Formats: sequence, C-alpha cells, structure tokens
Amino acid sequence: MRKSVRAAALLLPLMLVAVACGDDEETTDATEAPAAETTAAPAEGGTDTTAAPEEGATDTTAAPAEGGDAGLAAAQAIVDASAIPPDKISPTVALSATPEPGKVVAWLECEQPSCAAITPGFEDATAALGWELIVIPASSGAQGPAIQQALDQGADYIAHTGSPLATAEAEMAAAKEAGVPYASCYSTDDPDFENNNLLMQCGDEEAVKVTGGLISNWAIVDSQGAANVLIVNIPDFPVLIAEADAAKAAYAENCAACTVEELNVTIDQLIAGEVPGAVASAIQANDAINYIQFTFGDLPAGVADTLSGAGLLEGRKLIGVDFSTQIGLPGIIDGTHAAWTSNPKPYAAWLMVDAFARHSVGDENSEERANAALVSFIVSDAETAQGVLDLGDAGWPGPETMAEQFAALWGV
Repeated sequence: MRKSVRAAALLLPLMLVAVACGDDEETTDATEAPAAETTAAPAEGGTDTTAAPEEGATDTTAAPAEGGDAGLAAAQAIVDASAIPPDKISPTVALSATPEPGKVVAWLECEQPSCAAITPGFEDATAALGWELIVIPASSGAQGPAIQQALDQGADYIAHTGSPLATAEAEMAAAKEAGVPYASCYSTDDPDFENNNLLMQCGDEEAVKVTGGLISNWAIVDSQGAANVLIVNIPDFPVLIAEADAAKAAYAENCAACTVEELNVTIDQLIAGEVPGAVASAIQANDAINYIQFTFGDLPAGVADTLSGAGLLEGRKLIGVDFSTQIGLPGIIDGTHAAWTSNPKPYAAWLMVDAFARHSVGDENSEERANAALVSFIVSDAETAQGVLDLGDAGWPGPETMAEQFAALWGV
C-alpha cells in the first residue's frame, strides 16, 4: 500500500538549499549590466578559492595558463569517455540477507519539479522490497515539519534532497533519538551515521565536481580551445560553488586560450524570472562570450527566448549540468541549446533505498562514497535528446536495467 501526498510544483526548480556565501563587492540589479570583479585563475588542476561575489555580480576569471594541444587532447578523452549512457549501477556488494517486507520509507518531496522527478525512483525501489512509501510535501531549506510528520506517521526511514541537516536540527535530533535513519542527495553533509544519523549523501560536492568539469571539457573540445565562457550560478548553494570551481579548474587545466566569467544570481531572481535579463546584460557587457554555462538544469528558463529576441543568441551556445526535460533537452532538439550532462534522479532514489536496505539487515554501506558520484553522460545531439525525452518527465532515470541489478543485490 502506498500513500502519496504531493506538493504543488513551482515553475522553476531548485534542488539545493540556500547557505549564503558572498563578499562585500558592490552589486547591481539583475536586469542591469552586472559589475565585473577580476580574480586570479585557479592553479592547475585546482579550484578557485576566491570568495563568491555578491548576488548579481559577474566574476571575471583571467585566461588560464595551461592547455594547448595536450589540454585539448585531455579534454577530448574525458568527453569521449562520457559519450554514452552507463549501463551499470555503482553498488556491487550483495546484501548479507534479504530485507524483511513492511518497512515504511518517508520521502520528503520538496516543492520543486526536480524533486517530483525523483519520486518514481522511490516508488519503484520500495515496491521491489515490499516496503511502504509515504510521500510528504516539504519545503527546501525548511524540511523540519515534514520530518516531524514522517516520525508521527511511523516512518522507519526518511529521505530528502538538497537541504543541509543544519536547517532542521531539532527534527533531525528527534529522528536520531527515535532510531529513524536519514538519507540525502544533492547536499554537502558528509555521512557520519553514529553522529549525524545520515546513511547516504549522493550527488554531493565531490559528484558535482565531476560533472562541472565534464561540461567544461565538452566546451573546450567543441570550441577547439577557444571558449569564452559565462558560468551562471547561484552561489548561495555550497554544492553549486563546488561545481563552478571545478568547471573553472577544468578550463584552467586544459584550455590556455579560454576565458571565464561567473554571473551570480539569487534564488529570488530565479523565481522572479530575472535570470534571462541578467544573462543578456552580461553578454552586452562582454560581446566575446560564446558559451553560457549553467550550473543546473532549470536555471536557463527563458534565456534562449530572451537572447534570441535581443539578437544575442546567434554564435553562442547554451550548455550546463543536470539537464531539464522542460528546457535543456527540448533546446538541444530545436537547436537553442548545445549540450547538457545527465542527472539520473530516479537512480538517486534507488541509491537512498539501497542504503536503507543495507541498514535494515545490519550491513555496512562500504561503497557509499563511491556510489555518491552519480553515473552521468553528455547529451549533445537531437536524436539522443529526443530518446531521453521519450523515457518520460524524469528524463534518463539511470542504467536501463538498474531495477534488476538492485534486486539482484537485495535478493528480491
């Protein structure tokens, strides 16, 4: 039996919770040309440790010193290795026993459509175990009441995405006291079960470093080492800061002639639909920009139309991490977007349920850190984009036979 109470979806999803980060530079309104701040290029293979600019500012990174033919070849090798969807799940260790049926998993589904895309994974994974799923509406960064509701409804396990544990300290402590473990994805808390009750953190800081670097290397290859990039980001999210740093580091390592600017916007600007105007202003201030790179899939909502209407889209490519089935994939099909990395949201749910299954039989999740880096690939052609869209609203859910692979490990 499955209980499902869903939140009304907002137009623009955010997977992560805000933790403010910025310096004291002067800011501008997102609809005006952003002020530019010049920062040093990251060291080879490293990340930019400069404080994130205030909202609405454009962080201009100097051209990296490394790259050349060797850098282009290195970027090509990375892109080639990510050209097709992975067919294997990350976990490889079978459970020591088959989990008993009847456990109750509470999935705290945030108010954003991206969270709804994860839900089918929870439905399928819990059904495979004979477990019950409760879907509880939750607010990003304010999931405390939903945690309490899960405890009141007798949940054995609780899962949520995007929000650091610190945003619900009292309720997390209550869950720990009640012996109800927690799993998360798309945030930065490190699993330390004995101390913070967290069994799993997938799609975390280390994972987005991989995908951030991956899409940068695609731009390096596509431009033949001549990309002038605008990275559009919301630096309130620690996980997105890590992604942007990794993206800049990839350009620094493999592209001597590439330049990078970072346009930082806020959650409120995203929800208010002000991102397209901010991007247009940044391009008007720097006409050399030829790649616009977004740190997650719903950030470019309306950008292509705005740039096209202003005569600013021609000669520029929209790319990013974690495609949206409403924006990025249709954009690849109609030619307004160029390339996106995948983010298998249903697979993330299977990983969290896998962590619960292992706990239920007393097993250690010895591969948790390896599993945290979600499997991914690059979508850059219309045929592949259409094929992914044909799979449904969640896009690419994960490896094609992941249900059978997880079931084999679980003994069900």
